[in-house]
Amino acid sequence: MGKEQRKRIEMIPYLQDTMEETFQCTCREIQTVLDTNACRIWRGFHDAVCECLETTGALQRQNQKGRLGYLAFSMMRHALWLDRLELRIDALDDGFYMDTAEASAYYHADFLQDRFRKDLASLYEKARTHFVRIQDNELDRIRQEYAGYYYSMLFSMTGSLTGMIRETVEGSGIETADGFQIICGDYMDKAAVLYREET
Repeated sequence: MGKEQRKRIEMIPYLQDTMEETFQCTCREIQTVLDTNACRIWRGFHDAVCECLETTGALQRQNQKGRLGYLAFSMMRHALWLDRLELRIDALDDGFYMDTAEASAYYHADFLQDRFRKDLASLYEKARTHFVRIQDNELDRIRQEYAGYYYSMLFSMTGSLTGMIRETVEGSGIETADGFQIICGDYMDKAAVLYREET
């Protein structure tokens, strides 16, 4: 096995402990941000949910979309190329991802942005001190791996807001299906169900 191939295999395990330690420190700082800016953060999140629901309502009125079966939150992987942390919000009818009319919105977690970039800069520096001639695609791997920690925080935040999300859906006036669900994750079989309406 060549040195370059070995480097690619070893890099993430080498950085794993550093990633966990870095994120633990970050969590303490972010908790302070959440405590002092909770209303502003909720407003930004709420606005994104409302945008998605407004599109859904307009499509329902035009008979282009069925009753809301799922409100799905997932990570925007392509946004990571710009070091942005974004959630995509999809309003899906019973066809799930087979919907013909799309209703979606994006939530940019701007309150995490500076800290995320600072953490990445620290991790890149740590990698460069141990591995020579690191390529851009290897930095991308570090970014993708570390972003998972931040997205777990965003998914946890979404879970804590489930009650308010449900109230927003109920107050929007859109039609929901029996057994309406709020879910979090990339795919239906892997998504965590945050809320399921009792039928």
